[in-house]
Amino acid sequence: MSYAAVVFDMDGVIADSEPVYYDAINVVLAPIGKRMTPELQRAVMGHGVAETWDVLQRELGLGGPLDALVQAYDRELCRQLALVDETLPGVRELIAALRERRLPVALASSSWPGWIDALLAGTRLAGAFDALVSAKEVAHGKPAPDIYLLAAERLGVAPERCVAIEDTPTGIAAAKAAGMLAIQVRAASTAFPPLPAADLVLPTLRDFDLSLFE
Repeated sequence: MSYAAVVFDMDGVIADSEPVYYDAINVVLAPIGKRMTPELQRAVMGHGVAETWDVLQRELGLGGPLDALVQAYDRELCRQLALVDETLPGVRELIAALRERRLPVALASSSWPGWIDALLAGTRLAGAFDALVSAKEVAHGKPAPDIYLLAAERLGVAPERCVAIEDTPTGIAAAKAAGMLAIQVRAASTAFPPLPAADLVLPTLRDFDLSLFE
């Protein structure tokens, strides 16, 4: 099949930003004497905010409503993500090549809108995408297909003609459930081993095959 659009995940695909989430959570947890472990981070990577904090509440014994912690996390993440200024290898080149071919591109992330805006501003990619989709805009986050289906709708391209670029099992599952070609990229420091569910696995986006669009 010839594909007609690309939908990028953000964290671990556009930038090596997953460690920022880890740091931000621990900044928020430190005053109450709690700490997220690398193992817990791995378990929630690619999931939405509510699911992440549900896991933290259960595993770390966080008491009471979590609203204040989540609000503090939101503020800290916006601050830290705005400081991320480097993209992962091949990201800018791929976006430029897709633009040159007049192929629409979207970003579909489990992150909140403010976090997306902060990272795109820091990496100087604000305005690079034809559509942005946040988990806050859909009923069900990844691994449900909702985020990817909304991205395809906003691009005006059938999901089965879209290529999705992901880095986590949760994201690959969401892209596959939407009917997209699911590519795993492993350039981030938090990369998973090659995922059997991925249609293609790439070391970096420098290895992306543009013949998919011919």
